[in-house]
Amino acid sequence: MVDRVRNLPIGAHFILKRTGDRYELLGHKRDTPGGTQYVVRRSGFAKPTTLHHSCHVEIIKDTP
Repeated sequence: MVDRVRNLPIGAHFILKRTGDRYELLGHKRDTPGGTQYVVRRSGFAKPTTLHHSCHVEIIKDTP
């Protein structure tokens, strides 16, 4: 079971458990001074942002 941002595949849609907001994982940056940053886009927003690697998430499963 995927429960942290660092375990998600690129392109995954998920819900941040702390806030209930929906996100999409766009990628990650490894060459930053503070370590790896996980780049995400919040549903309804155009500008990407970053989340901490240990954020608890719930993956959204697509229904056929």
